[in-house]
Amino acid sequence: MRIDQDDTYVDDTQRVLHEGELFTGELETRDANGDLLELANYYEGVEHGVQEQWYPGGREKVQGISKMGKAVGDWYQWHPNGRLAVHRMFDDNGWPLHVKRWYAEGDLIQDEKLS
Repeated sequence: MRIDQDDTYVDDTQRVLHEGELFTGELETRDANGDLLELANYYEGVEHGVQEQWYPGGREKVQGISKMGKAVGDWYQWHPNGRLAVHRMFDDNGWPLHVKRWYAEGDLIQDEKLS
């Protein structure tokens, strides 16, 4: 099931609900023009699965995978010009392992092992 973010609410435990039930499915956020800005996957009210965001106009902004609310694997963030801005790596428990950052022009500014 895919629904609009406006059709949900967050409970006291920070879980997403739809029509009074913990939400499982895809949650989309659109701008005033109807362009897709975010597509997040949920399982029982918690981010779980592919998470994606786009800049207005459709260029990719963020992409990664969550496992029961924790970032896992490779996460990418891009500058508005389309160049890679950040690459983060997480273990299966959400612990950060490595981060690389680039200036918008493409020069590497950080390459750090975190564990």
